[in-house]
Amino acid sequence: MRLYVTFLLFGLLSITARAGITAEPIPNPAGPGASGGSLAVGPDGRIWLTWIEPVTGGHALRFATRGPSEQGWSEARTIAQGADWFVNWADFPALTAGEDGRATAIWFVNNPASAAAGAHGGHGHGYHARISRTTDGGRTWSSPERLTRESESVEFVSLATLPDGRVLAAWLDGRGKHRPGDAQRLYARILGDSAPDMLVDPSVCDCCQTTLTAFPDGSALVAYRGRTAEEVRDIRVARFDGMKWETPRPLGTDGWKIRACPVNGPQLANIGGQTGVVWFTAADSDPRVLASFSTDAGGSFVAPLRLDEIKPSGRVATALLRNGSLLATWVDADGAIRLRRVNPDFAAGDAVVISAAGNARARGFPRTVVARDYAGGKTAAEMLVVFTAETAPALRTLRVKIPEGVLLQDEKNCECAPPAEDLRGFAVRGVTVGPGTRAGTVKLRLNALPGVVREGSHEIAVDPALVALAAQPDRAFIGRIERDHGSWRLIAFKPVPQPRP
Repeated sequence: MRLYVTFLLFGLLSITARAGITAEPIPNPAGPGASGGSLAVGPDGRIWLTWIEPVTGGHALRFATRGPSEQGWSEARTIAQGADWFVNWADFPALTAGEDGRATAIWFVNNPASAAAGAHGGHGHGYHARISRTTDGGRTWSSPERLTRESESVEFVSLATLPDGRVLAAWLDGRGKHRPGDAQRLYARILGDSAPDMLVDPSVCDCCQTTLTAFPDGSALVAYRGRTAEEVRDIRVARFDGMKWETPRPLGTDGWKIRACPVNGPQLANIGGQTGVVWFTAADSDPRVLASFSTDAGGSFVAPLRLDEIKPSGRVATALLRNGSLLATWVDADGAIRLRRVNPDFAAGDAVVISAAGNARARGFPRTVVARDYAGGKTAAEMLVVFTAETAPALRTLRVKIPEGVLLQDEKNCECAPPAEDLRGFAVRGVTVGPGTRAGTVKLRLNALPGVVREGSHEIAVDPALVALAAQPDRAFIGRIERDHGSWRLIAFKPVPQPRP
């Protein structure tokens, strides 16, 4: 394995923010000319790094992983390779990870019809998407197959693994572009399902990234850049209820009127029903990076908060900590990557440069994941960042440490540093029904917690010490539930007085 040590080219010292946020390069196993880096984290905390790498006669999609307690990446392994791939700075491969070593990867191949017509890179009528799956943690991968057989133009795909193991895909689709001026569309499907592709939005921006996030209750949210007949290209969101899509709606009212695609899509992140979104706009000739937040799985969003302090070029990414802090990154006009942390009260701290311009100047679209969450007290959270640089080594990874406990305590307007026990699982309310049908379970009638559980009766596993309390019928309670190997477990239970009739 050839290891490209990024410390030498980044410099020996990490970048340190006034607030104590630090960023340091970490080596990764990508080879020369690698690009299109992306990150995904599975339910077990394992992080998957994917990238495209040139090989003899074409390109290869490769990956490495890193466990929750591991400090380095595994050796690089190959998912697929071929000679007819579409390799692009903005539309690059991605992966979504599920339970028990399952993962799905996607990449792109040229459209032969476009290439025959003389379109550069096979992009004239769009390109195709290919997928491959693993069920053994990446040791073996299935033969490549088409994402959909209904369209010859599939671009800017986003993937999300639902709690039941199904994989949802959403993408920009050119099947309706028969005449000049016809609009790109947004389609979606459950991979492997025999049902037809689902039309989500009939008019969207041509080449901005889509982003999907899945919720514990089986629903999902997609964000993307829409397009009106007047060429207003603002961000929209749409919810998937597990079976069908709701009507799309605007995320905000930026009013960005532009007769071309800005190649700048939004990014979503969630923990339970808490959802963060970051996007770029240049409405009114004022380029800016905006963030918003939802507490009900995207049902409603607060008024956006502006994050940039100098001219940005966009190319955003975001991650969310369990205590509600939003971590947003973007690339400024000089090619530096900036990070801003938005606290749980939705107030932004200082912007931090985590990769300066110069040798580390970013091209492409950086991607981020939370590698270690805040665990109460003064512990630090940790985020990983991958991006493509202009100089070798091309693919670079960063470890960013956020001293979350210290930051929360230092923020005078935010008395919101939760104890460690309040960071486990999700708070629920409801009424007990009685013992469950299986040993170690109880029946509960829960109030709706958007994005986490739907209102109604649920049979839930329970910690042994709580069985006697939770199995008594007709007791109103507050408690906490957390995921345990794909199912819910009741980990805290406190009866509360019921209101008198």
